[in-house]
Amino acid sequence: MIRTVTGDIAAIQGRILAHEHLQIDLSAQKGPANRIGEAEEQAVVDDLRHAREFGLAAITDLSAPDWGRDPVALRRISEQAGVAVVCAAGFYWDPFPGIAINGTVEQMRDIMISEIETGASGTDVRCGVIKVGTTRGEPGDVAERLFRAAVGAALATGAPVITHTSSPDQAAWHVRVLERAGMDMSRVVISHMGAAHDVGELVALARSGVFMGIDKVSFPKGPTNDQLADLVRDACEKGLERQIILSSDIARRTLLRRYGGRGYSTVLADFVPMLSDRGITPSQIETMLHDNPMRLLTLSSARANG
Repeated sequence: MIRTVTGDIAAIQGRILAHEHLQIDLSAQKGPANRIGEAEEQAVVDDLRHAREFGLAAITDLSAPDWGRDPVALRRISEQAGVAVVCAAGFYWDPFPGIAINGTVEQMRDIMISEIETGASGTDVRCGVIKVGTTRGEPGDVAERLFRAAVGAALATGAPVITHTSSPDQAAWHVRVLERAGMDMSRVVISHMGAAHDVGELVALARSGVFMGIDKVSFPKGPTNDQLADLVRDACEKGLERQIILSSDIARRTLLRRYGGRGYSTVLADFVPMLSDRGITPSQIETMLHDNPMRLLTLSSARANG
């Protein structure tokens, strides 16, 4: 069972982008362009409709509470675009909110559980994933407590955990803290691993059993699409296609098609042909774009009815 903003569904037929933002506001830290809100809602709907032409069936919005997440808008967007949308529980990390600094692990855990089982931000829109992350530098005690709270919520609800790394060297810390807290590591995505120096980093991380996000396709900063495609090719040659998640992490209005960007279709329309040109098979591509995110987003059966 997958928990979407319009209700629980048994399965998704089609491609899934598991690391995107349909509503977000990071303007306080990164400037006014780093926002997709009410004014861009129709542009988002149009963008998703265009992506459907390339097989998009579902998308995960990983915006955090108080940083532009709008569960009711996500439900409207899903209904109008004809694309399933999964909303995220969790807390932002740059900076940490007061509850993360002053609250207990149990308080944070219970807030996330409530958003998954009852509804997010006082609505009846339930979340289907948990998002946490770390800012640059060595993660500290607040981040560790937040990650432990996420594991508690995941174990209680069956929801997966998707983490944000600010640099790929943080992945080992993410894995270590999550494992110590008792997380099923096959229910975890370590995001932004397209920034890895080489495929050896992915091979080492894959031993933990996690999914790895190559999730900044067509992003204006960082590795180019050619570099990302080479990394995915190398990962597939190592037999890692069952642990790769592909996405584009759109988080600013200028990345939408209406404002000159490649839009939510970029993974499907631009990147997939690059993978095919590198010898990655159709079966491997669908594993990364459908099978893996389906396994990830399906709530653990023992807890799915919470």
